[in-house]
Amino acid sequence: MVCLESAAVWSHRASSRSTWVMVELVADGIRGVGELSDGGPVAELVAAARSVGSSIVGLPLEQVRTELRSADTFLWSTVLGGYEAALADLVARLEDRPLAESLGLGEPQPVRLYANLNRRYGGDGADAIVAEAVCAVGNGFSAVKVAPFLDNHARGMSGMQLVDAGLELVTKVRETLPDGVRLMVDCHHLVPTGSVAPVARELAALDLYWVEDLVRVDDPAAMEAAAASGLALAAGEHVWRPAAAAAACAGGALTYWLVDPKHAGGPAGVARIAEAVGDTQLTFHNPSGPIGTAHAAHLAALGGAGTWLEFAWGETDRLAFLDPPEVVVDGRLRPAGPGIGCAPRTPYGVELTRVGEE
Repeated sequence: MVCLESAAVWSHRASSRSTWVMVELVADGIRGVGELSDGGPVAELVAAARSVGSSIVGLPLEQVRTELRSADTFLWSTVLGGYEAALADLVARLEDRPLAESLGLGEPQPVRLYANLNRRYGGDGADAIVAEAVCAVGNGFSAVKVAPFLDNHARGMSGMQLVDAGLELVTKVRETLPDGVRLMVDCHHLVPTGSVAPVARELAALDLYWVEDLVRVDDPAAMEAAAASGLALAAGEHVWRPAAAAAACAGGALTYWLVDPKHAGGPAGVARIAEAVGDTQLTFHNPSGPIGTAHAAHLAALGGAGTWLEFAWGETDRLAFLDPPEVVVDGRLRPAGPGIGCAPRTPYGVELTRVGEE
């Protein structure tokens, strides 16, 4: 019987917008790692995660999995998602198999990425965003995503000023990108209600691959109206209850469901969401560190051939963070093994103390 020997939770400030929060579990001298970033204020997230760790150390691994199967808030779903991911990685490593195979998803395959530009360059102005879009395409990415309203809203812009500046940015990026490159737009629910219809018409004319979070998924009438403009709508990153995902997709207004493995409760949660969304195309929301990215890549088979995996473009710590380093070739990431095939590198990682050695 293999028991959990230790658990540790720690964070790393990767950029002005990103703090990666990790959980690491050890059993039989083997380490598994998961990510639980962006589930709430970092201090609250870390405190909640550490409280879980203190309650499961010493338990058999199968009992640990049982202990993790409940969450009643977004923060707790993310915490437990990080633990579920770390446990799945640990079990796969103990089996000496890639995570995808351990989960019954077959041999892991390369997954296509889209470059999310707002994790590093969102506050640097339109010209910087356009330049980075071109750079990402030059590095093999066939799709990029911009957040045209987020930073201007943070600087106090509102109303038509916010709308006009956002549409101008999207237009500039669209006109700059080569033919055939997909452009996604994340609205972050920042378009004023009275402007949704005209914004939808403007965006529909720009040949966008999808528009994310233009309207709320719990507002079927608004989704239907936005979809009627001709836009391919995407949403789902903060939804972790399968019933809520099923309800949002039932009307057919959503083209893409953006599941976030850490928020959805880890691998098992993603599988439940994948079943719930039916014919809506499952893709992977992932403004995460390289640990979250590696986990999502192993889960990509749940989305089928049409899936995408979000990649936080421009966070330079990614290259030094992992052992072995994250390798992206022609805009694709190939998952490896055993487990997720990588782990945090010292000094980013922590040396874990086994029970009885404190």
